Parts: sequence; C-alpha cells; structure tokens
Amino acid sequence: MLPSFRTTGLFRTDAQLNLFPLFRDAKLITVNEKGKITEWKRLPWVTGGSAAIMLKDPNDTATISQVRELLAKVASDPANGVDRILEADELHKRGGYPPASFFVGLKPGWRTGSTTDGQVLSKIKMGGTHGAMPDLPDLHASFFLVGPGVPAGNSLGTIDMRDVAPTLSARGWASFAKRDGRVLLP
Repeated sequence: MLPSFRTTGLFRTDAQLNLFPLFRDAKLITVNEKGKITEWKRLPWVTGGSAAIMLKDPNDTATISQVRELLAKVASDPANGVDRILEADELHKRGGYPPASFFVGLKPGWRTGSTTDGQVLSKIKMGGTHGAMPDLPDLHASFFLVGPGVPAGNSLGTIDMRDVAPTLSARGWASFAKRDGRVLLP
C-alpha cells in the first residue's frame, strides 16, 4: 500500500498590482492597438504573488538602471503592495529564476496583474494565489505523509518542497528521473 500525501499553500488576495502598464509607459514594452506586446526590453513574468523581471539583453546596463529606478519607486509606496524586490544576485543565490534580473515579491493579499492596459492598482474579487516569496508564513503549505513505514505522530517541521520527490523515491513509493533535495524519513 502506498502512503498518501497532501500539500496546500495558498493565500487570499483582494488587491492587484499590474506592472505591465508601468513598463509600457516607461517604454520597456511596446504594444499594438489590441494590447499585444510587439517589442520589449524588460518584461514582467507574473507568477501569482510575485513577478520575475526578465531581461532581453543582459548587457543593457541603461535599461537595468531604468528598471531598478522604476521598481524602487513602486516599492517606496506601501499602498502598492510590494513586500520586497530582489536583484539578480540575491534571487539566484536563493535558487530562483535564473534568467531574471529582478524579482518583485508582493505582500499577502496581493497578486500580480498581466494586462498591458488598465490600472496599475486595483481591488479585485476575492480569490487566492500561489507564487510568492517562500518565506511568507501565509504561503506555507501543509505536508502529510501517512502509510506503511511512516513513523506516526512525527513532525518534520518546515520542509523544502524539493524534498518530497527524494523521500518518495527512497522508499520506492514513486520513481522520479530527476530529483533535488534530501530524504525526510529515516
């Protein structure tokens, strides 16, 4: 009999920060009359509660400076919902988004928008999202593993989700061709 497991990790949202109009107005993206992006220098890659800022030309220091200033201005106003901005070195040290030059992490309650028109800030219908900074407690997921060979009543504490595949593989409960992380059970 295989063990069962479950994860969750969702936080409530009722506000939205849409970086696309800001990037459009700063001429970092160009859109046609239908709002479709036709050209870009830096592009927000939205992931729910955050956005990775992708660079077209990694050697374009002028655009990097322009984006840095734009994001600092957005982050300086608490009404915009920005929790923090990571630059490439810090982001990559944490293992996230190798091609990104910046990462915009939002506060709980906020999600990123993805339209090239409309408002930068808006109230939205209550919903939920993933994709925020992993150290936000509101986004921590629950992980339960129950079954033969699983010690009862033990807490693993906070784990890295990359540890799930090696744990299941080590016990023969699943097979994964590639797996990062460590085995959680003795």
